[in-house]
Amino acid sequence: GCGGARPVSAEAEEAGETDTPDAARPMIALTFDDGPSVHTERLLNLFAKYGGHGTFCVIGNRIDLLPDTVARAVREGNELAGHSWDHCQRTRLGADKVTEEIESTRQKIFELTGGACTVIRPTYGAVNDTLMRVAKDLDMIVVNWSVDTLDWKTRDADATYRAVMQGAEDGAIILCHDIYSSTVDGALMAIDILQEQGYEFVTVNELYRRR
Repeated sequence: GCGGARPVSAEAEEAGETDTPDAARPMIALTFDDGPSVHTERLLNLFAKYGGHGTFCVIGNRIDLLPDTVARAVREGNELAGHSWDHCQRTRLGADKVTEEIESTRQKIFELTGGACTVIRPTYGAVNDTLMRVAKDLDMIVVNWSVDTLDWKTRDADATYRAVMQGAEDGAIILCHDIYSSTVDGALMAIDILQEQGYEFVTVNELYRRR
């Protein structure tokens, strides 16, 4: 599920900022949790090839392991979401600690890329009132998913491919994990086919803005 999406302003509508030549194309948001990893670059290569983008939900303490990958993702128009600093379950924390977890990851993203982080992907998909209140105070949105590929469980490229294809529809938000080579193999196969079917690969914020 998703919470707190901000509406497009009347000024933006009048300026035509919501219009796009591909407005009729089906859109899908592919999201990748727990990275960055050594496999992330392969996804970036294919998104760049097709002119699409994904949302990478990064762990704060992993960012310095692959700073060039993270910087490239933002430079090429992909979105970074905060997925906690160390993959703790934030629903077990108080408001001050939740704020610290979110802000430390967001600050690390800003220091490296100069870009803002406006999306929170909850660890384990767990959401409570404290997390939602902190997100609102920080002017961030909380985004889970509409399709769970279960790639963390199957660790099988074909299974991941089938899960993505079965869940693909206009407006879908699909959960994957780019820390597994098998996931990236399956996602790459799906991206190839989906682009042939006319899908546009967009970030979560782009999906909200245009849908």
